[in-house]
Amino acid sequence: MTFASNIQCFNWVFCFITQGLFRYKRLVFGISCAPEVFQKTIEQILSDCDHTINFIDDIIVVGRTEREHDEELRKVLGRLRDYGILLNQDKCAFKLTAIDFLGHKFDKDGMTPSTSKIEALQSFRAPATCEEVRSFLGLVNYVGAFIPDLATISFPLRELTKNKAVFKWNLEEQKAFDKLLKAISHIDRLSHFDPGLKTRVVADASPVGLGAVLLQFFEGMPRVISYASKSLTETEQRYAQTEKEALALVWAVERFQIYLVGIKFELETDHKPLEAIFSPDSSPCLRVERWVLRLQAFSYEVVYRKGKANIADSLSRLAQSQVLEPFDPDCDVYVRNVLELEAVDIGELEKASSEDPELRELREYLDRGVWNYTSSTVKAYHAFRNELGKVGELVVRGSRLIVPASMRQRMLQLAHEGHPGRTKMQQRLRLSYWWPGMDESIARIVDSCEGCRLVGQPDRPEPMERRKLPEAPWIDIAIDFLGPLPSGDYLLVIIDYYSRYKEVEILQKITAKETSERLEKIFVRLGFPRTITLDNGRQFVSVEFERYCRNRGIILNKTTPYWPQENGLVERQNRSLMKRLKISQVLNRDWKRELLTYLSMYYSTPHSTTGKTPAELMFGRNIRTKLPTLRDLSTEAPPTEYRDRDLQQKEKGKVTEDLRRRAKPSELNVGDEVYMKNVLPGNKLTPTFNPKVMTVAAKQGSRVTVQNNETGKSYDRNSSHLKKVVFGNSGQNDDEDTNAESLNEANPTSSGNMHVTIPEVEDPPSEEVPIDQEMPDHRNRSQREIRKPKRFDDCILDY
Repeated sequence: MTFASNIQCFNWVFCFITQGLFRYKRLVFGISCAPEVFQKTIEQILSDCDHTINFIDDIIVVGRTEREHDEELRKVLGRLRDYGILLNQDKCAFKLTAIDFLGHKFDKDGMTPSTSKIEALQSFRAPATCEEVRSFLGLVNYVGAFIPDLATISFPLRELTKNKAVFKWNLEEQKAFDKLLKAISHIDRLSHFDPGLKTRVVADASPVGLGAVLLQFFEGMPRVISYASKSLTETEQRYAQTEKEALALVWAVERFQIYLVGIKFELETDHKPLEAIFSPDSSPCLRVERWVLRLQAFSYEVVYRKGKANIADSLSRLAQSQVLEPFDPDCDVYVRNVLELEAVDIGELEKASSEDPELRELREYLDRGVWNYTSSTVKAYHAFRNELGKVGELVVRGSRLIVPASMRQRMLQLAHEGHPGRTKMQQRLRLSYWWPGMDESIARIVDSCEGCRLVGQPDRPEPMERRKLPEAPWIDIAIDFLGPLPSGDYLLVIIDYYSRYKEVEILQKITAKETSERLEKIFVRLGFPRTITLDNGRQFVSVEFERYCRNRGIILNKTTPYWPQENGLVERQNRSLMKRLKISQVLNRDWKRELLTYLSMYYSTPHSTTGKTPAELMFGRNIRTKLPTLRDLSTEAPPTEYRDRDLQQKEKGKVTEDLRRRAKPSELNVGDEVYMKNVLPGNKLTPTFNPKVMTVAAKQGSRVTVQNNETGKSYDRNSSHLKKVVFGNSGQNDDEDTNAESLNEANPTSSGNMHVTIPEVEDPPSEEVPIDQEMPDHRNRSQREIRKPKRFDDCILDY
């Protein structure tokens, strides 16, 4: 016969510090057979204590005979004593012939599944629909390798899963169901749990229950460790389906936590949204968020697989519903925090006064009329000795009763019914009662009342800390969102702490991406700030927005949650903006146009704090508005270095271009008849000028206004686009006009694709020049030597 002993320790901690700061609740460590294995494992744990947290709960020592068992047990106990591990004798069991360990029952016949691991299968009900039959067969097929003649037994049930099959549950189907259920329940090959193997928890939820299966994979083949199911309460059945599926995951992990703590495992579900809900960046509802927090002690990965492959589906659907017991208000299980104070009877007060030693001594002094000034008991009453008196066993001060010490706390609680404040409670008690230090007692009872504390006024705020003015504009800015407005738009408000200059952008979406893109347009014009003060809006705390600011060297200063005063400047500007938006709404005006009008006014108005306009501090100048100023008067600007340089460069360019284009003043006058150039594209045969004669109506510099003589329509053109109509012989032939026009086409002006007419070259005055005197040549000729081509080296050239 095989003997075994189960030793349970006091949760002795080997090491509680990890390099990665991971925390595990519990790690079960089991040893079956030789103590050398246990000794080697203990030494490995102690040598690797920087990486592992371990709790020892159960140690199994096994021997083939009683003598072998006793020897091995002494060695294990000796090793535990050497390491200073204490044992809980009440929880230790010695020389057992059968023992439950890690979900299995060990006895002389071998290892069988523990009853608790398969009780979920034994409580299955018969399927009621074809879908439930298909779900049950999915579980059966998963463990089909352990069931002989599975195809034959399951045939009647598989007939119900065919297309267009009608659900009929007869005796044949019931027999097949019972055989399969018995075969699953008596599987004797549930695997032993191994922390080193890949582990998976499969969970599912139905409208009435939860199901879970714990699996491990050995050489790629799945092994069933345990089954579990749970019926939902009436309250849980009213959860949304997503919440039920999330509850199934949490319940399954906590159900198998003894196996899962300290290892990494997969958490399989057939509900796709749970992959995102259980991710680190999700923000689910409060109920699901609390469930997610309960799993922080585990290392897991949520994996989605289709419902057809989920073997826990039948465990959730076919579990027997729990019978909920009706609520019994008198049951000791439920706690009712109801406190009802009884009224104080005058006889009870008189009895307490007669038994109170302090009031007894006080009555003796009143009877004798002699006071003991050294007595500390009645020292507090000495100042009021002329107001004190007796009414039977009661002691009074004027018309007010002196409450004995044993009754004062009860009187305070009665006076605090209805939760009056300190002042009201003092007024209420002072009408009829008094004792030394009564006001201090009232203050303590009011301050200690939990209800009054929870609904009372918050603590006074700390003294303000004013922000120092930055050294230059657009270094420290603040941003915030205002909205949503009735139109669905939001306002992104950006304000500079130095100049109080602000930008307002209208957004339809306030995501991190939209916010970053809109800020980028502003920063391109005004530059990147050094810091940004903002609240804890979802778009501001996102990874995308933080990455955007980090890449541009911007530091984010986030305010305290729910404390907008920390970003008071932008909050004050939001109030001003909201006032203008309300005005535009009341007057039925376009709020976007009114917003621009307000910003124009704001930029040009001195700020109440700085005394300067935001535009002047931001850009170094005041902007021009509808209101006239002295700057509107034309005055000559004082000479400066850059102004002189600008004038010189412009004059130099003018002389160069005038010489290149052979420019001359226009000879057109008002009233002249001209041809107008065809500036619009036409075909290749379109003439350069329109043959219709126009009349010059006005002329201002090179800008000429011409009028069509037939239609009266006016056109504004440059003088180079007009050609004066000359009647008769003008002294120039058509070829010269054509050549001049062609030259004009090849020499555009500096202002664009404009063309000018080459002026006629006047004949020089006829003057007699001596023959021996050469005419001056003003042309710039090349000074280089003209070399003859090499092919003429053997020729004599006569120049």
